[in-house]
Amino acid sequence: MKPYYQDKWVTIYHGDCREILPQLDVKVDLVLTDPPYGINLDLTWLGDLHANRHKPRNKNENKIEGDNGVDLEFLFEYQKRALWGHPYIYDANATGWLVWDKQPGLNDTDRTMTTPIEIASTTLWKGFRLVRCMWAGYLRDNGEYRFEHPAQKPQKVIDYIINKSEGLILDPFLGSGTTCYCAKKLNRYSIGIEIEEKYCEIAAKRCSQEVMELNV
Repeated sequence: MKPYYQDKWVTIYHGDCREILPQLDVKVDLVLTDPPYGINLDLTWLGDLHANRHKPRNKNENKIEGDNGVDLEFLFEYQKRALWGHPYIYDANATGWLVWDKQPGLNDTDRTMTTPIEIASTTLWKGFRLVRCMWAGYLRDNGEYRFEHPAQKPQKVIDYIINKSEGLILDPFLGSGTTCYCAKKLNRYSIGIEIEEKYCEIAAKRCSQEVMELNV
């Protein structure tokens, strides 16, 4: 299986992660990803999962319209994981959460420019952690460039998670490539998978740029 892009630190595959992952013979230490959710994402499969584990059906397990019923159960097979999308994507075995404050210092909550927070559930730590990083329209921390992807995460929040882990990082919903770009910047190996070629192209261009690697 030929990578779409590859260098010393990063490997990117173009295709459906559910088809590519079974072909990868690697030990993944952390799954860090922002799966598709919120539009036609069918989470009813979680009810069956909880029933099998003798757990009550969660109130969030209703069908959310829009992402063609992508079954995300395979993500929970990885022991160490950090998954954006809580509570829409509900991890019953999560031990911690990262709250991303997207509009630090905002007092007037009636005039928010975007969703004020996003939450990732994780098994990397216990309890809640908070990262403040402005990300609203043209207001972005350090003037970070916004690529043509609707769910791009800023480097600051991705860096935080990567620094709490070790080993090879996998992002099966790579999008514009922030996970792989940050991993390379922090001298970490990563694999990214993206189903849309236009985003693969963006991710590959980002990762092909020279980054200032850490001296270790």
